[in-house]
Amino acid sequence: MTEPDQATFWNERYASEKYLFGTQPNAFLAREAHRLTPGSKILAIADGEGRNSVFLAQHGHDVVATDISELAINKARSLAKRRGVAVEYRLVDLTGWDWPEETFDAVIGIFIQFAGPALRTRMLGGCRRHG
Repeated sequence: MTEPDQATFWNERYASEKYLFGTQPNAFLAREAHRLTPGSKILAIADGEGRNSVFLAQHGHDVVATDISELAINKARSLAKRRGVAVEYRLVDLTGWDWPEETFDAVIGIFIQFAGPALRTRMLGGCRRHG
């Protein structure tokens, strides 16, 4: 799929009022989050509707989250507001994203199997630079 198709694809998937993957964090993240230093600055890439970024913010982390879907980000902002936490959300196309120069203590990528080999290489290079 080309990138505009990816944005369309994910906006269509997230179009329902329901949360596609629910509002509870990914089981792996919930199980392993204790390994993160309290108060860490975390980049959550391809975060979707915010279940993971909100969970991290609820545990005291400073979270920046990205997704290609504007609808997903709107739902994530709504979830963060309902849970009383602040998360910085950025609408990002990871195929052409100029990874930020800021430093993160951790980079979380829970649902990134959509990425082909070239994109995974680029993403992991960006993660190494900032995580």
